[in-house]
Amino acid sequence: MSGPLLLEARDLAVHYRSPGLLRPGPPQAALQGVSLLLDRGEALAVVGESGSGKSTLARALLRLEALSAGQVLLRGEDLAILSSQELRAKRRDLQMIFQDPLASLDPRMRIEQILSQPLRVFEPQLTAAARNARALQALQQVGLDASALQRWPHQFSGGQAQRIGIARALLAQPALLVCDEPVSALDLPIRLQVLQLLAQQREQAGVALLFIAHDLAAVRFLCERTLVLYRGKVMEQGPTAALFNAPLHPYTQTLLAASLPADPRAAAASRARRRQLAVGAPLSRPSASGCVFAARCAFVQPQCAQTPLLRQVGEVQVACHRAGEPALQLRGSDISS
Repeated sequence: MSGPLLLEARDLAVHYRSPGLLRPGPPQAALQGVSLLLDRGEALAVVGESGSGKSTLARALLRLEALSAGQVLLRGEDLAILSSQELRAKRRDLQMIFQDPLASLDPRMRIEQILSQPLRVFEPQLTAAARNARALQALQQVGLDASALQRWPHQFSGGQAQRIGIARALLAQPALLVCDEPVSALDLPIRLQVLQLLAQQREQAGVALLFIAHDLAAVRFLCERTLVLYRGKVMEQGPTAALFNAPLHPYTQTLLAASLPADPRAAAASRARRRQLAVGAPLSRPSASGCVFAARCAFVQPQCAQTPLLRQVGEVQVACHRAGEPALQLRGSDISS
């Protein structure tokens, strides 16, 4: 289900200054001009390789990261101008499942205390018995039982700790749940259970999801729209089915090619196609202007020295001068098999 506009990000930019011996180095862009819309009950995936800015985007949206430029609007209200007290009141609507599950759980608190904490803050009228009942229900939703309540975080595996983090986020009954690789540490059966739980929260409670993932199968299952990031810039965005079935940006095509099928013969063909699509050093520093993917792109041309803007091509928006040309018009089946 989807409903009214919940979250809007306008031209977000985040810059870091690299440390220097005598003075800081020049600012480095972690995000550059990222915009997105997210409706109530909608799921938007953010994909890209490590270092593309996905986690920075997640933290910037929740005001856990200082913006260098841009705005984040929650139901039309600019989060950047809120005081600490006003922002604290909004935290119930803005919850996050962190990428490092063990680091997100306080090692000095038992799981019962960790799960009770959001209820103490957001629903102080609840009795201790009511808080315990809600905490147990949340644990059971993610596949854990009552014995977990009296244990400490270090007594759980990474996958179990991630499930506890998911339970804690859902206890606040948020309007937006930012999921930073929420199922990457989980075994396959539990992964499916958690994905189904997130889908259920969308359908029944209208929770919007910003779903950051490397797992493209999970993205296909859960998200109706996808945004592709590379070096802090949006390369392509649009309906998940359209973007996966006929990717227009060469970088999107490399991501699909990197998702190797189980069949060894198909995997070999996919690796060959990936080599054809992307050349150059992945970690090479991009030029100050022009397309940030140009150093790796097999379809680079002189026009790529100019920065491409997002433009509508069919159902998706794509930042590529050559998008739509016959040489780049490939289907997902042409890449991953």
